[in-house]
Amino acid sequence: MAYDRLYLALAATWLILGMIMGLAMGAAQDFTLAPAHAHINLVGFACHAVFGAALRIWPALARSRLAAAQFWLFVLATPVFIAALFIKLKGGAEAPLILGSLAVAAGAAMFGVMAWRNVFAGPAD
Repeated sequence: MAYDRLYLALAATWLILGMIMGLAMGAAQDFTLAPAHAHINLVGFACHAVFGAALRIWPALARSRLAAAQFWLFVLATPVFIAALFIKLKGGAEAPLILGSLAVAAGAAMFGVMAWRNVFAGPAD
């Protein structure tokens, strides 16, 4: 599967959502959800874009045995994390935010493992 392309398409989607949210917050002059806006842009856009670009320029990462699991964990955990952050900022439960945060962190850690394994795997592609 072309995880690099999927990551980059998802990054573009998160970027648009983050910008729309930022514009709406600015228009309403209500910045209560600013932490969610920041995380949409950082976890949603920036991380997906960096992962996609890394997979594109470093093909050995995409061939890693962890690639599929890392992709699906991170991609599915991101909206859970963002939704849970919205809920928490509106006074809701904290447990879903903790679970979403841990899942996103696990996906990022898996990417780190993939990267470090490939650093020591031999010559670059």
